[in-house]
Amino acid sequence: MNKLEAQAAIEKVYPDLVIESFEFLGSGFDSDAFLLNQSYVFKFPRHARAARNLYKEAVVLREIKDQVPLKVPEICFVGESNRKHQLEFVGHEKINGVPLTADILQSLTIEEKENLNKELAAFFKTLHGIKLPESIEGLEVDKKTKAAYEYKVIKQAAYPLLPKSVQLEIDEVYRRILQQDFHYQKCLIHNDFGASNVYYDQATNRICGLIDFGDVAIYDRDMEFVCLMFDYEEGFDQEFVQKLMIACEIDPSEIQKKLGFVDFYNQLENIYLGQEFGMTELFEDSVAEIQQGLKGYKENILLEDKTIDYL
Repeated sequence: MNKLEAQAAIEKVYPDLVIESFEFLGSGFDSDAFLLNQSYVFKFPRHARAARNLYKEAVVLREIKDQVPLKVPEICFVGESNRKHQLEFVGHEKINGVPLTADILQSLTIEEKENLNKELAAFFKTLHGIKLPESIEGLEVDKKTKAAYEYKVIKQAAYPLLPKSVQLEIDEVYRRILQQDFHYQKCLIHNDFGASNVYYDQATNRICGLIDFGDVAIYDRDMEFVCLMFDYEEGFDQEFVQKLMIACEIDPSEIQKKLGFVDFYNQLENIYLGQEFGMTELFEDSVAEIQQGLKGYKENILLEDKTIDYL
């Protein structure tokens, strides 16, 4: 959505809102973002799935804003949709501060890092303990339902491009996932957390707030920490993440174990993501990479069935 279209959509719903400035912030795969009057961030979904996620994000943020120990975006404007459980746009209060970067983290003292760690640990422990008063359609994710859908998409899109031997390997991966008896702690999670989601005040060395709850879900708590372990290069170093997990009473070795299977599964997930979200280059590159077989298939499936660690 371009700037003029976005502004017109806001004015249609909020005709009395005085717009003194309106600027484009950027686009992600899910949303286009704009800054209104230097005070409010407006997100416009780019596809139906993002519109559903925006609805879930708005409902959850309104529910948790007074329950968590760190500031989260306060929803101030909503563009209702004629489609159930979707939104045309959301406007939330701008979070002050700057995104936490690797350079900022490296500049902090040991004490400052420890304080940051304590703040994040308190947030996660609180978030993971919140029980929402009512169910929200699509918020709770079931592992087998998720895997079955990914399998369906991969079969339809990629199998015509893959040798039969590779198809059989993929069939076996999903056969084992779908017969697993999963036991895990299901709770409310951010579901895509990294250093860039943390806004930081360099003057006070405190966290101003946390952003980007678009993937919020009720799902396996361990997914939260696997996401953090993927964030090494962007901000949080391994030592910081390890201490954060311990503060959250999480066994780092268990997360590392799950991360191993996630690394193996990524070659299938990337095919699914590429097809599902129209990322043609990702889809084509991922299909090309497994033409000779799934890397790590022997270690993760045949020698030891590690599908219990599917996330």
